[in-house]
Amino acid sequence: MKPSIALDQSIILTQHDEIVNMLLELTAPPAPEIDRAPLDIALVVDRSGSMGGGPMAAVRRAVAELIRVAGPTDRIAVIAFDDDIETVLPLAHHDINVVRQHISNIHSRGSTNLSGGWLKGFELLATSSAVAGRAPAIKRIIVLTDGHANAGIRNHDELCTMTRGASAQGITTSMIGFADGYDETLLAAMADAGGGNDYWCAGPDQALNVFNQEFVGLASVVAQNLSVEIRPTDATAAFEVLNEYETANLATVLGAQQVSIGDACGDEVRRLVVRFTLRPRLLPGAFTIANLTLRWASAIGSIELHELSIPVVLNATDNSADIREIDPVVTREVLLLHVAGIRKAAIKAARHGEIAVARGLFNQAISALTAIGADPREIEELVDLANRLEQFTERDMKGQYSSMRSSSKGRIKRFD
Repeated sequence: MKPSIALDQSIILTQHDEIVNMLLELTAPPAPEIDRAPLDIALVVDRSGSMGGGPMAAVRRAVAELIRVAGPTDRIAVIAFDDDIETVLPLAHHDINVVRQHISNIHSRGSTNLSGGWLKGFELLATSSAVAGRAPAIKRIIVLTDGHANAGIRNHDELCTMTRGASAQGITTSMIGFADGYDETLLAAMADAGGGNDYWCAGPDQALNVFNQEFVGLASVVAQNLSVEIRPTDATAAFEVLNEYETANLATVLGAQQVSIGDACGDEVRRLVVRFTLRPRLLPGAFTIANLTLRWASAIGSIELHELSIPVVLNATDNSADIREIDPVVTREVLLLHVAGIRKAAIKAARHGEIAVARGLFNQAISALTAIGADPREIEELVDLANRLEQFTERDMKGQYSSMRSSSKGRIKRFD
């Protein structure tokens, strides 16, 4: 991973309270053409009654295609859940003709025992035996559901504790929400805690694309368990991570936090934005506001742990003529994250029937996006939504939530 740091202000005035935003970009190396890490994937598919008809047929096709394109060292299991849990295919490399026979027998019925399906996927991955001569695998549970967890474990904190504990054991979790009946906040929280991704699959025609997107990402992972430890110095009064990442306070260092960013694919740039509130600086000169420690495990060749320490350094001056212009790249990223937060608040207000509040928030987002020259299509979409909030549908809310998550997760794929 190649890190780079940019600050919106690199020089501040002495004797002043200051707020400084930091943009940390982590660029992953290219994915190798061959010799990628093998994959162990547990596909956990909701077959509750609401998945009947077109949705279930589309999911069957997507699952079959995913297994068809799997590499020779990849292993995939398929679990179906409603009230009951069924292992449709064990964890193995499967013949596609046999797969199609088994997949065709997945039929919709019953309720949504999300926890039961996830736990079966975890069990299969956690207890799988090593294969002689096979490199250590990237292990991922992928859950697709179109409803709320209404059987088994239903408490959101308990479900997130499950995925967080699995991630600590090297088994990550991605969540796919299908159509518009699922709980997007729960799926996002489980994915964050589980070190994976969350997706909105708007309808049957998108199922294959979503599955392929997750598989292609897994097949090009070059760094796993990427995290950033932030240790503020005495110069910093407080700091805040602006992205929606899983964060935890460090018990060993007062005021420090560890930010879990997850996996990185080849050529991907992961972004982290941190806002530092600084104490007044008494004397001019360079000083450190925080020390960062990056940690990750390489997924190319032999598994290797990496650790890199980076100081975040500012300069203080007595002369206002030394102050430089605010960095526009950092400012733009901060504004995009601010807009993501506004969208989240607008969705919440619309859900509670607070139409005037939601419209005001969307107008704030429109103004902010216009100011930074954002994509005109995105601005037009928000204008349209603000104008028809009285008819705001669950599909509209899912779309806005998905856009908000894309901004707040700080992922950029480079194309050279």
